[in-house]
Amino acid sequence: MTKKYSFFLLALFLTLKFSAQKSIEPTEEDIALAKELSKKFVEDDIVVLEYSEVINFDYNKKTDKVLVENKIKQEFINLKSRTQIPLIIGYDDQSQINNIYVKYRNGKPTNIRFRDEYYNQEDLFHSDARIKWSGLNFPLLGYKYTYGYKKKYKDIKYFINTYLDSYFPIVKKTITINIPDWLELEIKEMNMGKDLIEKQRTRIENKKITQYTYTIENIAASFKEENSVGPTHYRPHLLFLAKSHSKKDAKQALLNDTKDLYKWYHSLVLQLTNDNEQLQDKTLSIIENFDTDEEKIKAIYYWVQDNIRYIAFEDGIAGFKPEEAIEVYRKKYGDCKGMANLTKQMLIIAGFDARLSWIGTRRIAYDYSLPTIAVDNHMICTVFLNGKKYFLDATEKYNPFGNYAERIQKKQVLIEDKENYILDTIPSNTSKNNKETLVSNLKLEGEKLSGTIQRTYQGESKTDFLYNINSLKKDKKTEALAYYIGQGDKNLILDNVTISSITDRDQDLLLSYNILQNNAVSSFENELYIDIDYYKNYQQLDFEKRKTAFVLPYKTFESTSTTIEIPKGYVIKELPKNLSINNKDFEISFIYKSDSEKVTYEKKIDFKNAIISKTEINAWQEFHKKLKQQYQQQIILTKE
Repeated sequence: MTKKYSFFLLALFLTLKFSAQKSIEPTEEDIALAKELSKKFVEDDIVVLEYSEVINFDYNKKTDKVLVENKIKQEFINLKSRTQIPLIIGYDDQSQINNIYVKYRNGKPTNIRFRDEYYNQEDLFHSDARIKWSGLNFPLLGYKYTYGYKKKYKDIKYFINTYLDSYFPIVKKTITINIPDWLELEIKEMNMGKDLIEKQRTRIENKKITQYTYTIENIAASFKEENSVGPTHYRPHLLFLAKSHSKKDAKQALLNDTKDLYKWYHSLVLQLTNDNEQLQDKTLSIIENFDTDEEKIKAIYYWVQDNIRYIAFEDGIAGFKPEEAIEVYRKKYGDCKGMANLTKQMLIIAGFDARLSWIGTRRIAYDYSLPTIAVDNHMICTVFLNGKKYFLDATEKYNPFGNYAERIQKKQVLIEDKENYILDTIPSNTSKNNKETLVSNLKLEGEKLSGTIQRTYQGESKTDFLYNINSLKKDKKTEALAYYIGQGDKNLILDNVTISSITDRDQDLLLSYNILQNNAVSSFENELYIDIDYYKNYQQLDFEKRKTAFVLPYKTFESTSTTIEIPKGYVIKELPKNLSINNKDFEISFIYKSDSEKVTYEKKIDFKNAIISKTEINAWQEFHKKLKQQYQQQIILTKE
């Protein structure tokens, strides 16, 4: 081969490579578009230019199930150079993913490989949830990709909803739902608010389909914040309620109403054998020393709490079907369904009317007026005694009989009743049921504060404290308890720590100790400066960028009373100013009182609803500025 010919081939190769590279790089129009979008979506690196979702339905004669096909297509553009994003598609045993593709701007495939593995959530021991995932690299400003796939559901009951927003902002999104005449499907529009959503209904007669199209433009990216309400409370979405189909001769109900939902749940319960013979001796031994019915129910309930480890388990039908009670007893662990069933079977052996019950925690916005498996995510046991219902959630360790965790209060509960069901609501407590009291009597020792402290915990404040303390190692419990109270601060020395029973659920928890706090007092010339509030509760609760409501674990009522003796030869020069606020979600007050012998500091913090609502976020933020200033104030004493 001649040098001239070789040079020609090299030049041709470089030309073709440069042309291929050029065809996927951003055009001037792409770069200009990216710059323009960056003005609108200031905090975002990636924007979806167009998002289309097409939902179709089919019927499987062999399984007698309605199938769903969800076809997704997205076009990405990056607003900053050198950006990377993950691509994640979730599925499980009831669904499958097909036809994944990622293409360059010119339509050529990228040949990006997707990994397939189980999705392990922190709060789940085992799940059938899987993900296909990969990453996408945007080397230049204005780079574009088209990404799509098909997700198929084997049974329409598992096709629950679709969200209008996404993890990235969207310039335009279209959702098309093609409902065949043989399928009765209700579409519920949830959290639509005042968004400009265009909805169109079209009849396609030759295909015997009614088509619904939802179009929305300029959608901000969805967001996830810690201590937030569940997404169904605030994200705009379409909820699908599959009522019935008529593919056979007669109309066949799917989940037309709550009765149909219960019928399916109950059919799974009927598959259990519930052979209680092996539980007989153990159950009778648990209750043998108790006389009253209430004492016997408590004994069983507390035994399950203490001896069965809660481990979440979701795997196909096992995510809905309880495990056999004897298996939970044998393994000494189970999920909420298994623990509820064990509680029920033990109570039945003891002669009580106990039933499984389905419930959705406060994370879920739906109630049982919506016949969908998305309405609940939890199972408990209901026992009937003397005309009253008691709801037993054995997953709530140290929860006393007759008390209910915040996450299920005010929530509807679906109670089994043979072929029928009973619908009820879990009672709600006030914040004062969870009262946490701290009483301090202190005096000055040079630049130190010393004295005694008594603390009392009730309700969920007690349950929370017991859970944390009992999770510590027994051989270091006293040392760890002091560390827990003092938050690991070496300037805080605790002594003579005494605590009431850390296993008694039915009594208030009492805690007392002596305290010596260094660096609480500073002196300057003839004056003493005292920092009276050690804990400074909620000082870090800053909502400057908060977008959603802030959820607390439970309704909180904290009452603090601190008394400091005024040393001889000193008088009060200055006290911090009082501060208070009261609205529908929280009431907080700081009050200072004094006489010639002492200063008394009273602090009350009352989160009435276990939430700071979105409407009260600004109120909290304004108060938070004052709160930080409040904690910086000191008591000033001066020599007479």
